[in-house]
Amino acid sequence: MDETTTYLIEGCRKRNRSAQLALYKQHARRLYAACYRIIGNAPEAEEAMQDAFLKVFTRIDQYRNGLCFEAWMQRIAIHTAIDYVRKQTPELEELTEKYTNIEDEETDDENIQYSVQKIKEGMQLLPAGYRVILSLYLFEGYDMEEISSILNVKQVTVRTQYLRAKKKLLELISYG
Repeated sequence: MDETTTYLIEGCRKRNRSAQLALYKQHARRLYAACYRIIGNAPEAEEAMQDAFLKVFTRIDQYRNGLCFEAWMQRIAIHTAIDYVRKQTPELEELTEKYTNIEDEETDDENIQYSVQKIKEGMQLLPAGYRVILSLYLFEGYDMEEISSILNVKQVTVRTQYLRAKKKLLELISYG
């Protein structure tokens, strides 16, 4: 971690407003992007990002020096965004064994090339539950077990929802 970040963390621990503002300016864009990918709505993503920063500032004493500060903040932002999505939509449904053997259809995903804009538009059209799982897996880099833990659902449910979301996204961007 660089000296500037260390200095800002110490300033935030002392409730120094200028240190908080500097930390905000330094990381707002990245945290907003993470919130937006999960929520899919600009005003609510902005609100979630603001709430995430409030949590960062109030919980800064819980941060342990030596750990990656950016990752710590990112995790707070992701959990805050997920909380916003949970408020909007019903919980993911737990699947019975009857539905757990969905095959991962082998499409030529690698050979299909889409513009970033088309994928972003498709992501916005997905139901919130699908968007959350795809965002956590594809953009935030969490594995199925971590997503299961974050969302508090079974791993098989996460995998099934991921496969359905991927299929739905491919449909949306293929025909859209």
